[in-house]
Amino acid sequence: MVSQLATRARMLPRLGLLAICVLMQSTALADAKLPEFSWDRVPLYAHFGIGEGLEPQQYDFLAEHFSLIGLTAGRVRNGSAELHTAAAAAELKQRNPAMKVLFYWASDKPKHQSKIANAAYPGDYLIHTKRRKGKKDEVTPYFDVQRQEVRDWWSDAAADAVHKYGCDGIFVDGAVAGHPQGPYARDFGKEKAAAMNEAVFAMLRDAQRKMGPDTLIVFNPLHGTDGKKDPLGQEQLQVTDGAMIDDFDRGGKAKQQSMEYMVNTLGAMRHAARDGKIVLFKGWPDFTMAWRKSAELKKSMSLEDLRREARKDILFPLACFLLAAEKQCYFCYTWGWEPDQGSLEWYPEFDQPLGPPKGDAVRDGWTFRREFKHASVLVDIENQIAKINWK
Repeated sequence: MVSQLATRARMLPRLGLLAICVLMQSTALADAKLPEFSWDRVPLYAHFGIGEGLEPQQYDFLAEHFSLIGLTAGRVRNGSAELHTAAAAAELKQRNPAMKVLFYWASDKPKHQSKIANAAYPGDYLIHTKRRKGKKDEVTPYFDVQRQEVRDWWSDAAADAVHKYGCDGIFVDGAVAGHPQGPYARDFGKEKAAAMNEAVFAMLRDAQRKMGPDTLIVFNPLHGTDGKKDPLGQEQLQVTDGAMIDDFDRGGKAKQQSMEYMVNTLGAMRHAARDGKIVLFKGWPDFTMAWRKSAELKKSMSLEDLRREARKDILFPLACFLLAAEKQCYFCYTWGWEPDQGSLEWYPEFDQPLGPPKGDAVRDGWTFRREFKHASVLVDIENQIAKINWK
């Protein structure tokens, strides 16, 4: 008995060392799948439709300035979005092998540009008539995610994004469609929406398994609560690597969101990042919604007009981002999802030294302050006023 106890005592340090080694290996694997992150400058993310490809100098620009990029379908007249995305990913990784590239893959309904995946869909889409529009019914095709063969098809396409098309994971749009206040509930009822939501969770787990452990799944969107509607995306964070906050002050001063919503969304960003998740913060110039809805405004505003207005409007969303930013938080600022809608623009603020934060933001009513090594940030949420003093 004494001999057995002595043997166990001698084994304890070895077991402890083994546990430490396993933990270090697990941590290294988790870090390997993440983009290279730095506080040296504002950490940035690019997200746009690749269409049929970019010019060589545009690939050079992206590879030099970004460590994480999401490529959406974009405008495709010839060929398929899958092959154009694969070609773009190869161009980017040739220039910057450490870059992480996400493949856009919607989980709720088909995108016409994804011709290869759409051709392999097992059967008909689940069609639901939403409303009468003029003399015709307006319908939306949804993936019938409760069918196992549909989930297999979707997760196989996600695996192709990595193994065939050379991306590092997927950007999943529509992942929260099963929310009690989302489109599934609106179109099919809450009971069926809940079942479809569970099916999407299973689909995401299958996709991760097929893609491999060192790949990424980032979904859209993550929202805070305004006190009236529930927050979005908290459940999906449990089975993914991160999320995009896609609508923070999207309407600008023309349609100001509630102060509670803005603060709670920044809180959701901070909490997710502290749990080790990637958070993509999408900022918008004030003119975005008016410009997107008005054909007249689109005709009257030149690209230089848009650039000038965007430069004027960047301070508020950027300062809000910095209030809550943690490691693996990234800022994205455009007025649309195409390369010529701000995705390839650069701003003086991006060249300023930032340095790590010295602590959390300090709140006084609706005013917030936060200190970085090389910057002081002040945001008045109520009046949408912000200042960044670069040191």
